[in-house]
Amino acid sequence: MNIKYLAPLAAAALVAGWGGGESNASLHETPAAFVSQSNAATPAGGGDPKTVDMAALLKALGGAGANPSTGPVINVADYGAKGDGTTDDTAAIQKALNDASARQGTVVFPQGDFLTGALFVKSNTTLRIDEGVTLRAIQVDTSWPKVSEAYPQIQTRVQGIEMQSVAAIINIDHSENVTITGNGTIDGQGQSWWDHYYLVGRPQHDKDKVGWALNYDEQRPRTIESFESKNVTIKDVTLRNSPFWTVHLAYTDGAHVDGVKIRNLMNASGRMPSTDGVDIDSSRNVLVENADIQANDDALVIKSGRDGDGLRVHRPSENILIRNSLVTAGAAGFTIGSETSGGVRNVEVYNIDLKPMVAQYNSNIGYKAGGPTVFSGFIFKSAPTRGGTMEDVYVHNVNIEGAYYLLRAEQNWGSTNTIPDGYPAEKVPPFWSAIMEMPATSEAGIPHFRNFTFKNIKMASVESKVFDVSATAGSSYENFTFKNIDVNATSSKGATVSGGSIRNAQNWTFINSSVHDAQGNPVGVSLDAATTSGVTGLSGW
Repeated sequence: MNIKYLAPLAAAALVAGWGGGESNASLHETPAAFVSQSNAATPAGGGDPKTVDMAALLKALGGAGANPSTGPVINVADYGAKGDGTTDDTAAIQKALNDASARQGTVVFPQGDFLTGALFVKSNTTLRIDEGVTLRAIQVDTSWPKVSEAYPQIQTRVQGIEMQSVAAIINIDHSENVTITGNGTIDGQGQSWWDHYYLVGRPQHDKDKVGWALNYDEQRPRTIESFESKNVTIKDVTLRNSPFWTVHLAYTDGAHVDGVKIRNLMNASGRMPSTDGVDIDSSRNVLVENADIQANDDALVIKSGRDGDGLRVHRPSENILIRNSLVTAGAAGFTIGSETSGGVRNVEVYNIDLKPMVAQYNSNIGYKAGGPTVFSGFIFKSAPTRGGTMEDVYVHNVNIEGAYYLLRAEQNWGSTNTIPDGYPAEKVPPFWSAIMEMPATSEAGIPHFRNFTFKNIKMASVESKVFDVSATAGSSYENFTFKNIDVNATSSKGATVSGGSIRNAQNWTFINSSVHDAQGNPVGVSLDAATTSGVTGLSGW
């Protein structure tokens, strides 16, 4: 989509859907106008909060993908790309991309399989991957300290840490007005990276007692990364078998992810670590919609930095709208964290359907063979060294057909990043110092979650328990409102499950909400009296 020339249509679509266009008539609610309201508490009585700044979002999206349509169409075949699935086409495709940027053009492909390493899509460029076209990532060992020509080292952010690491397969780096679109496929061919992680990297890191560094040292490419960029559109493409995170929006202002299909489903190898769907990382003015996600980790997730390094950077994720999307596999339908150091604010999530499949294999993210392929409806996670304030989040009109939990909130994603005595200095990568950086004070490391509203949430079955909520000392989940929440605490096998437990909660209000068994009888939820107060309104308490 060229939003510059369709700006009136984009605005109309946003306005029409703003109050929650319904994917399930039983969850209908009257649309409402939304305006900016910084640090807005949930209104008394459970009224709808006002979170996302619509004017700012529309302004940012008015430029997303706005490279002029009058630019030339540039075919990679004219630059020597073969598309035969065996020839390394990286150089030819990159030449076409460079020419397109200089001429504000669109790069296209003839039908075929194009083997490629890292590609860099520069300003004022459209990369169009049509149906019948597949870009396949070159498989190569990129683990530290190896140096790969296919995926050169760039300055980036990996799991909340600024560092030198391998380039993504598709890179939008310090660029603006970029569109990646089409009904074709980018196949990350991640199996070799997953195998190295589990068969080589993990055993060695466990032996060396530095498991905390594994994901950083493995240096697996992401499929698409936008870094320090503006006005980015990613539309309609299918992304599969990502070596690491699939879509990573880091330090990006104005991004529209629309109609993307992500296929990272656990396979028979049992290996597909950290293959998130869409990661919004210290970015602002972001719209994600019409996504269709199978991930072997977080599906739709917001992050903002890790520990001392993230607190130093101090860039929040803010003004984010996620809507009209389907999750059929993942750790959760919607996640915040565990990288929370920069904070998260002004977020709206609505019309999300969680329709898990029956798992064929045990997953490392928690679900088991025979159960649903979604672990939790929502996950909020952090650590006592992470810090950050997560506030003004509105989640509504979510249908969960099944998962192991409704809500998991935990702050035990610890950062025990120490190098054992006697560890050889030559084996210490230069980026470990940033990973090991801790907050200046213990108080700075305490995360805070406040002003969250959940409305019109329906959950048809629960495999483990409904709530599993706890926080680190000094932290809490404050001012949470639940309105029109209906949870059937019954497993897929027909057994009634626990309502679970809530700790470290302050001022939680339930309105017209119920946790019940298959016959409609209330199912109790345990409250920790020592750490929890002001929880009211849920039947059975």
